[in-house]
Amino acid sequence: MGIHGIFVYVFLTAVVLTAAVFDWKTQRIPNRLVGPAILAGFIVAAGFGFALEGLGGLWAGLQGSALGLLAGFVPMALIFFAGALGGGDVKLMAAVGAIAANWEVVLGTAFYGFIISAVLAVVVMIRHRIVGRTIQRIANAALLAAARVKPEMATDSPRIPLAIGFAIGAMISGAEVLLNVKMPWS
Repeated sequence: MGIHGIFVYVFLTAVVLTAAVFDWKTQRIPNRLVGPAILAGFIVAAGFGFALEGLGGLWAGLQGSALGLLAGFVPMALIFFAGALGGGDVKLMAAVGAIAANWEVVLGTAFYGFIISAVLAVVVMIRHRIVGRTIQRIANAALLAAARVKPEMATDSPRIPLAIGFAIGAMISGAEVLLNVKMPWS
């Protein structure tokens, strides 16, 4: 991996941690963070590719960044359109893919991120003593979904900033690639 891998990992970590702080404090991930991060991901991938392998490396870097972006964006966009995810989370995962230029990092980020977010959600439910109410709402939503009726979303529930889970997931997944650890999906 060398200096390229370390640079990408540090850059990725900075972006996801910044997004997590924004999500925690404002419940939003600003476009002014993810837009430039996506562009910078393409520039870094192309620049390092060109420096390491010439013109062929430049195109390979751009391809890797584009595939990573699509791997982060498409599945998350589907979840967004189902109403289960915010637009900032979708764009953050697209940025993770563009920066990492590696679909495996994107998959690992999502996998670890959703697990970490689920654990955080359980902790919040226990802390706020809303486990029973949450289970009842999930059951009601499942029944309404089975009846093909769109359930109304509760607005009085505590919110779990998904960017926190994605940030931790990206750092774990990025470290796995950096340290050449085999992931279950590779």
